[in-house]
Amino acid sequence: MIKSITLLGSSSGRNAGDAALIAGIMDSIDAACGRRLRYEIPTINPNFVRRNYTNEVVPIGMMPWHASVKMLGVPTLRSILRTDLTLVFDAILFDRSLYNPLFNFLSTLRVLLPIGKSAGKRMGFFNVSAGPVTTPAGREMLRAVSELMDFVTVRDENSAALLRDIGVREKQVIVTADAALTMRSATPDRVDSIWRELGFQAGQEVLGINVSAYLDSWSGSKRKSMGKDEFLRSYSGALNTVAAQLGVPLLFVSTQHHDEPLTRELMALVTVPVHKALLSNRVFSPYDIRGVLEKLQLLFGMRLHATILASAGLTPVLALPHQPKVSHYFGTLGLDRYVLTFDDYSEQALVQHLLRGWDERARIREQLEKEIPRSRERAFYAAQLVAQEDARPLAAEQRIRA
Repeated sequence: MIKSITLLGSSSGRNAGDAALIAGIMDSIDAACGRRLRYEIPTINPNFVRRNYTNEVVPIGMMPWHASVKMLGVPTLRSILRTDLTLVFDAILFDRSLYNPLFNFLSTLRVLLPIGKSAGKRMGFFNVSAGPVTTPAGREMLRAVSELMDFVTVRDENSAALLRDIGVREKQVIVTADAALTMRSATPDRVDSIWRELGFQAGQEVLGINVSAYLDSWSGSKRKSMGKDEFLRSYSGALNTVAAQLGVPLLFVSTQHHDEPLTRELMALVTVPVHKALLSNRVFSPYDIRGVLEKLQLLFGMRLHATILASAGLTPVLALPHQPKVSHYFGTLGLDRYVLTFDDYSEQALVQHLLRGWDERARIREQLEKEIPRSRERAFYAAQLVAQEDARPLAAEQRIRA
């Protein structure tokens, strides 16, 4: 039986999306296995892990005084060797700054995971996003790490295509969905309390806005990258027009600490006399954010997990993708026409996109009602694979090593 699992991914607590992934992974595995397992989570923020999850969690500090450079170090290796299964999650399989362990985890996995594998430890990719990988060294590292896995699940077809392209056998790669889709929300009483705290009334129609401080720098747009001033001018102009026409309050949603200053600047530039509030992951847990987003009439988001957490609650969503993976997600839901890319970005385009989305929000919800249960079921499949590993007896050589 599997008693303990090491989770390797982004776990700093600064990003509500990453936190939601961890929550979804643990909740789904505990449900699939029929009991609470122990999860060791290497992190630079042990207090966040300790405070924000209701599962049985053990934060593993990975600061320099722990003999660690981010994930590369003694604490993570000891965790891999101590637990029964190691799961890689999130979007850490890329080769930008490949040899910088402060930024890139792929090279760290290439160093640490073979040691665990040689000790007979089981491993898996849990609904990961693979790429971008653009260098020969990156492709080789990704292939080598993939070959160590006992199972490979990815959250989109693009990731599957990349793994197959680098030589991972096709039958090994299973396309599932994002693990955050399986995450539960806060209790209804808690969500209602936050809603009132934010200044909204029960049943009030609210438009949600989510922006990313990365702007268009990761979007893959062919246009010259815009600066923050141009972005704020055009975006705030569009919001003023839309808010004046619709007359609805605005909820600004910050799911990453890095995004909050930009979000506050944008809020200040919206001068139409409608109520405005900020839902920040500096203050609220991922469970809270998941529940509050369910109350919105529409969310216009740049970050992937802002749109995932909203759509998981069947809240209609629009996208301005700060990364291609956002477009990929909308494609899996059959909502491609509700994506505005930076190639087509302008103040007028924003206005038209928002007004059309508002007018068609019932149609978007109908599509989500059809697709989200399917996506959630696919996301849960990775947990079922863990349950299969839980039921599978160790090979003789693994029993000896263990």
